Amino acid sequence: MLLCPSSRGRRIGLWLGAGVVFLAAALPARQETAEREATAAVDTILAAVQTARSADELVEAREQLRALVRRFPQSAHPRSAIRGRALVEAAALGRRTGDVAEAAGELLRVLEREAQGEWTPRAHFELGELLLGQGDWEEAADHLRLAREGWLRRAAADRESPHHLADAALERMTLIHRLILRPLEGQPPWRRSRPYLPEQVGIGKPRGVAAGPNGELLVTEPNRAAILDAAGMPSSARDLRGVVRPSHSAGEGAAVITADGVTRLSGMATFSFTRPQGGVLDRIVAAHQDGFGNWTVLSRRTAEVLRYDPDGRLLETLRIGTMTQPIDLAVGEDGAIHVLDAGSRSQAPAVHRFHADGRFEESFRAGWKRPVALDVDPFGNRYVLDAGTLQVLVYDPFATPIATIGPILPSAQELRAPEDVAVDARARVFIADSRLGAVLVVE
Repeated sequence: MLLCPSSRGRRIGLWLGAGVVFLAAALPARQETAEREATAAVDTILAAVQTARSADELVEAREQLRALVRRFPQSAHPRSAIRGRALVEAAALGRRTGDVAEAAGELLRVLEREAQGEWTPRAHFELGELLLGQGDWEEAADHLRLAREGWLRRAAADRESPHHLADAALERMTLIHRLILRPLEGQPPWRRSRPYLPEQVGIGKPRGVAAGPNGELLVTEPNRAAILDAAGMPSSARDLRGVVRPSHSAGEGAAVITADGVTRLSGMATFSFTRPQGGVLDRIVAAHQDGFGNWTVLSRRTAEVLRYDPDGRLLETLRIGTMTQPIDLAVGEDGAIHVLDAGSRSQAPAVHRFHADGRFEESFRAGWKRPVALDVDPFGNRYVLDAGTLQVLVYDPFATPIATIGPILPSAQELRAPEDVAVDARARVFIADSRLGAVLVVE
């Protein structure tokens, strides 16, 4: 049968129409597939970051995330959420690896081009963290507030939205308020104190305390260790012989120093370390494990800072000629190592600071009578517990005195035998006092 020109044109039109519909349906399907594949790729990259053992691995992961961003340009994928996620995660890694300027640019790109996107609150939070590290606390506070408001709006619309993100922003805002705004207004940074050790934990004479990143607390006495949750209630406790003091943190991977090394409370695995001269390192008094699993350790056997890989193999030693009796250490968020040196009869006590790469930076002394413990807050302020004067003395990163806590605390409690100090992410100060049989929080 022959078709007339008009009927043939209608048939071609139908074919073309069907082709357009087919292409329109196929294009979103391909985009959805690509989005799923990219999401899986980001998940894989971030899983590798969790087990990274060097900064080079973080740099490699950052480049992989940036490559994903280039695969999803806004012109071709205007509604893609993976671009914002990859940019924010890449910027977070950039902040950790020191690429501060590029990380800031990536976060600003998210905020400018995807102002109402799913990852906007996280971009505000990361930018707030970055600005805090640069000392710009006013801009940091603004971005943290916007992050919190964004997460709270999402929580109101979606019950499954995590509240801990909004709480993390609030913690940082509280930190700024306590350590910057109050002193600027002539008010004391800490206004009250209270006992923070429930009887249920079974610790009668606390001698060690460490704070975790999410509000947890690890408290020890010679034969027992207990973990308190963010609300200050016991979450677990163990009897352990020969506990010296907590390791650096009460969070995930909480551990205590014991006679033969550092014992993880979960699983009870013990890490041991080799001495520079050979044999097993003993008489450990302080230990810190970083995000890569590497250890920084002090022992009474040697007047130096020892750094080990995750398997306990010695990497390097850090020493200066004036360090005689290092008894405690704290590692800041920037990786700087702060060491409390008790001194000797001919050498006054001091605090020494090493850069994250091991370079010596500075020392300072302040006439302490019997310093016994040290911690550092997220701003790099140092907290020295002087048992000789029953005080916690606070110094800024330039060693300028900024506050004194004790011997009488804000709520009229008097220290008796303070033995350890810890500072959490909100700059709350925890003091373990064995004679009072309590851990006191100053907030």
